[in-house]
Amino acid sequence: MLAELVLTAALAQWKGEIEARSGLPLVVAEAEYQESDHSFRLAPETPQRAAFVEYLKNENFRGQFMQMYAVFVHHKAPGGGAYLVMLNGMRRADWQGQEEALIAHEFGHAWIKAQGYPTPMFVDNQWACVGVHSGDIVQHGLIRSEQDRRGIEFRKFWLSGLEAATLQMESGPPPPREDRCARIRVAAQWLDVKLGLKPGEWPAQARYEAALRKWMPEVAPTVSDLVKLLKDKDLSSKDVHRAALKAVFELLKQLGYEQSKPYRVALPVYVTLKETPRVS
Repeated sequence: MLAELVLTAALAQWKGEIEARSGLPLVVAEAEYQESDHSFRLAPETPQRAAFVEYLKNENFRGQFMQMYAVFVHHKAPGGGAYLVMLNGMRRADWQGQEEALIAHEFGHAWIKAQGYPTPMFVDNQWACVGVHSGDIVQHGLIRSEQDRRGIEFRKFWLSGLEAATLQMESGPPPPREDRCARIRVAAQWLDVKLGLKPGEWPAQARYEAALRKWMPEVAPTVSDLVKLLKDKDLSSKDVHRAALKAVFELLKQLGYEQSKPYRVALPVYVTLKETPRVS
């Protein structure tokens, strides 16, 4: 097992820029999954190993991580800290051969943080997923644009994951109703499709959406609200970005509690976003 993954030239350059901008080391490592005892293991010589392990020991964090291909964490510590990118070895079969696209996505989250954009704080409870997916929803458009600018191909990996999700929805039952985070996770994925793909870019989009509406229909109203909220908004503006995070968090939290639309708590004014002034 490698202590630190080998980066392509494009990733190595981006890593250097992130470290220069943030003043923090950026470390990439794979958490190898041990099926025998359902645990994760890191190579002993992994840089910042103690920090990685600190998160893997956290039950709420680990529950979210097991659903992901990889995760970015801004680790804060007295006298310093680090940016940590951890790949999920349990899902290696899903991402093997697509390491550049996978790592580049997490570098995108690090890049956003290094530029001083507001980001959700990880909340150590059963609602950790709300903060995680609020950040994803607001940041993914900026990340895709930056990947395109740097010539990093990511769509093949993204679309292959969506095709696998379509098959899963068509052939299997939805998660149990008490799995509130599943609704939030699915809503975030669907919104990515709605906002991140051009019409006709993915021929299987209609099939995906039809499967999702049948598999988990309760997320549709929230996704519709999120599309209206975020479509054509300038999320590169830090003021708009901050307002969007607050509004998205509220909508996802309500979805988690299954508050139907007629009974939702009225959202504050910042939901409109369009009146929020831009900053240069």
